[in-house]
Amino acid sequence: MKHPKGLGSDFENLKQAAREIPEVAEYLDSFSVTIGDMVLARRIQLGYTQSLLANLAQTTQARISQIESGNGNVTSDILNRVFKALKLASLNPTFRDEEAATIS
Repeated sequence: MKHPKGLGSDFENLKQAAREIPEVAEYLDSFSVTIGDMVLARRIQLGYTQSLLANLAQTTQARISQIESGNGNVTSDILNRVFKALKLASLNPTFRDEEAATIS
């Protein structure tokens, strides 16, 4: 099925325009949003609902929602349980060497 012209492109254009705003780019690149995106992607990959993941991680569905939205104060204990339930063995960080060089 062919999508109408522009379907999805408006959203991509919006995301690109939003990234040009320094505060928005900083938020989107924040640790909590990055972790939330990773949890959401892995949960969907495994076919888990938020409720199922919450049960497996011994937390609440609301807490999973907060994690996935990059919102809320989440303890490392809860994140550890969520990561274990998602079978996430490690985090592979991406470093921005050019930014690190400007800090020193």
